[in-house]
Amino acid sequence: MKWKKRIGIWAVVSLSLQFLGLFYINNYFLANDSKVVTKEVVYDKSKIIKNKEIIVPANAKNILVSYDGKYLSYFENEELKIVNCSDGKIQNIKAEDGTKISFPKWLPDRNRILLVEKKSDAKSSDLVLYSYDVLKREKAKIKDLALGDINSEVKDIKLSPLTGVTYLLVISGDKSSSLYRIDRMGEMTKTSTIPSSVGNMASVRHEDKLVYEGLTYNKIYATSGDQPISIKGVEKLTLIGSDFEDNMYLGEVKNNLVTKIYYGKTLENTGKWKVLNLPIPSTKNDLFISPDGKVYQNDEVKSVIKEVNSGTQTSYEGKVLQLYSKGIVTLLNNKISFVPFK
Repeated sequence: MKWKKRIGIWAVVSLSLQFLGLFYINNYFLANDSKVVTKEVVYDKSKIIKNKEIIVPANAKNILVSYDGKYLSYFENEELKIVNCSDGKIQNIKAEDGTKISFPKWLPDRNRILLVEKKSDAKSSDLVLYSYDVLKREKAKIKDLALGDINSEVKDIKLSPLTGVTYLLVISGDKSSSLYRIDRMGEMTKTSTIPSSVGNMASVRHEDKLVYEGLTYNKIYATSGDQPISIKGVEKLTLIGSDFEDNMYLGEVKNNLVTKIYYGKTLENTGKWKVLNLPIPSTKNDLFISPDGKVYQNDEVKSVIKEVNSGTQTSYEGKVLQLYSKGIVTLLNNKISFVPFK
């Protein structure tokens, strides 16, 4: 009977380890700091963060800001730095031995950052996904990606904390792309796309769905279907982004410029989507979608960014890097500025 007892003990140990792993993913990685996964984020523009003047090094690369502007990250000499924007203190994020951080991605609604690490000897295809909690200064391993291609790199990550699903866009050595889905339980599967070459992506916050550009045919698809998302009478569309209410924003392209923006939910007939006319055609890179569904158009020449519906303009100096919950982040002469919307 001893062998039965041993098998029973090992079974209990195995199940306990699996439970702990799933408990972490569900309650640590996907949960917010209040432990309520489905908590909505409300942006209060009356509470403007008073950020310290941040000067980044001249060789700083891939400057990114957290959703609320409290933290900023950048690479310096291939090392990831995270700056507390209220006091200027810097955290140096250490990669595991023999690896380097190849891709960072801030979560869309909390001060946590995803990190992809890769073995730096270029002899292995090992890519590992980590989560780093800035407040707690804790780093935790999420998933060994084990993609099999030595030259594979993660190009983009889209995550919806409400559904617990993460999508990773991976570029292989031959420049082909693959899309991988990681569910709440940590299981990773390859997701078929039409075509295999994928461009911009946008996640649907309340559904297990991703919208993406198929580069081969210049069409836009959702992972839930095999037919492109189309607008009657429109020949070419580009994916601009999404908001927290699951609306997708598609731009009508003419002469390489966006002239109109169509937006609505993927479950609706696109004939019922709303249309936003741009008074002046714009490049896609000068269009921004805020989480609450406002469309902003940047004018680099005049150094103003305009909320298209209301016409309200916000002036700035330097170059616009991105939006944050209360305004825009700009860079001028290595100085980072946080400019609240008017």
